[in-house]
Amino acid sequence: MNLTLNLEAEFYFQQGLRRNKAAKFEAAIASFDKALRCKPDYPEALSQKGFALGSLGHHEDAIACFNQTLKLQWNACWVWHNRGIALGKLERYVEAINSFDCALELNPNAPTIWHNRGITLCDWGQYAKALKSFERTLWLQPDAYWAWNNKGNALKQLGYYKEALDSYDRAIEFDPDNAMAWQNRGMSLLEWGRYEKALASFDRVIGIQPNHEKAWLNRAIVLEKLRRYPEAIASYKEASQLQPCDDTIWYNKARCYIIENNIEEAINNLQRAIVLCPEKYLQILKDNSEFDKIRTDERFQAMFQEQNY
Repeated sequence: MNLTLNLEAEFYFQQGLRRNKAAKFEAAIASFDKALRCKPDYPEALSQKGFALGSLGHHEDAIACFNQTLKLQWNACWVWHNRGIALGKLERYVEAINSFDCALELNPNAPTIWHNRGITLCDWGQYAKALKSFERTLWLQPDAYWAWNNKGNALKQLGYYKEALDSYDRAIEFDPDNAMAWQNRGMSLLEWGRYEKALASFDRVIGIQPNHEKAWLNRAIVLEKLRRYPEAIASYKEASQLQPCDDTIWYNKARCYIIENNIEEAINNLQRAIVLCPEKYLQILKDNSEFDKIRTDERFQAMFQEQNY
């Protein structure tokens, strides 16, 4: 009987693994549950069920699975690691870092563990500590472009823009078509005030991913700062087509139209922004001198009346 149950448990476990690999997480959980009914003390099935639960965003349930696994197999390095990720998602950062550290005691040379530890520290706002984790990742795996990218993010948060730029450049060196690294490089240059170089980075993102809404938006912001308003409007239009529910795009586009003295389009775009976020923009419009030239326009005044503001 035990042999039959063990064989059934193994069958359902392997089925669950295949489903996890195919990102069919709900089906995978069903398979692992069948395996666990056959063999309740099955640490591998518990840990894989936890992975599937975490992938679906059910982090509390995932942690419960990982805790059960560790009672059966305390030295399961990757269970400590996945437990740390789940705890981080729940903003239980002290517990998360402790879990990563337990994983690293078992496997100190695992770049992935150091990297995810760094990401959790970034989420916690501990950027200097995160930087050390990313540096350890890169010492172990110098071509880890994802770690160069996240190291750049940590450096940017600390205000080290030149060092952040160097880090993004290393990420791009190892993965030239990494849109995320190009986007983060552009953001760093934008915040640093290096607008022409930022523009080139956002153009590169769009070349890789033409439907990258954030790149079109940030490209428009850069063009607006260079006072290239018609080009900025064109970029805002692209961004609004890709993300029509982003109120910031409509408002920024309206500001550019005001500067270009296109009152009709300024009002049309303001109306879209107000529909999406009325309290925010009606309050802004009360005091923003940029809109003084249309303040007496009946359509402008009607926007306040329609919202009873």
